[in-house]
Amino acid sequence: HHTPSPGLISYSMMQLVIPGQVIASSSIEGGGDSKDENSFLRGHGTYVERFESEERLIASVCGTVQRMNKLITVIPFCESRYQGNVGDLVVGRVTAVATSQWTISLVSQQRDARLPLSGVHLPGGAQRVRTAQDQRDMRLFLQEGDLICAEVHKVQPSDGSLSLHTRSFRYSKLENGTLVQVPPSLIPRRKNHYMSMINNTLDVLWGTNGNIWIQRKLKEMGGDEANNLADLQEQLRQEHAKTPVLPDERQAIARLRNAIECLRLVHSMVTPEFAEEIYNRSLTFGLSPSQMLLPQNVVSLTEICRQ
Repeated sequence: HHTPSPGLISYSMMQLVIPGQVIASSSIEGGGDSKDENSFLRGHGTYVERFESEERLIASVCGTVQRMNKLITVIPFCESRYQGNVGDLVVGRVTAVATSQWTISLVSQQRDARLPLSGVHLPGGAQRVRTAQDQRDMRLFLQEGDLICAEVHKVQPSDGSLSLHTRSFRYSKLENGTLVQVPPSLIPRRKNHYMSMINNTLDVLWGTNGNIWIQRKLKEMGGDEANNLADLQEQLRQEHAKTPVLPDERQAIARLRNAIECLRLVHSMVTPEFAEEIYNRSLTFGLSPSQMLLPQNVVSLTEICRQ
């Protein structure tokens, strides 16, 4: 069994390891001299075992090996785990309403995020300190089961828990659309996660936590009054929620949703460019949205994304 020397492990050549795999070994004769060229420092995701006259560094998690000087770390790889960063756009569901905060589920089987009352817009865009009355009215803003779009405001260094806010006018409750879920690792971070697609007919929110929201395009806001911006946005949102989705719009939403599902099924990166490409190919092939998910069609539609 060949054990790679730590000197070979670098950022340019990252090694995938599984739990129990030996990453490096060094001789402990003469008290384990740290000047030995094979010596190492144990980092996260590893443990050391002594075997006869050598020490072996063994992976405790599945992931990629990274080395910095003599420090060797295994960065865990988990496709379903979401690692939040400040500024991330996320789509989540309200699971509980507590005193002055909502609990938001971003990824199943992971710690919920919190959305404080101070992190949401008050009706009419009023800028003031939140009162006891606002706390009593929290369910008028958001209640259990509501789907929302928000931004990560803070990541707690101690446990990695997330605090969200919806203070930008484009973040709000999501209604009258469809939600698609993919592993968070398949959604690459980009500058803009909110975009119009399919000839400007659909609005899509690409949540970095793996939740993708698709809805028909909201009407453009009329008027430039900054004071009325919050009212206008709320008015447009309510109008959108009350207006039934037309059959053609429903068909387009279903087709784009299944285009994203095709990418998930072949474990390809889920990007707007790939999704739109598959959407157009399905039209070229004359497939209905439901036919897109037949195994042979998934393979032929995603061929261009797997090259």
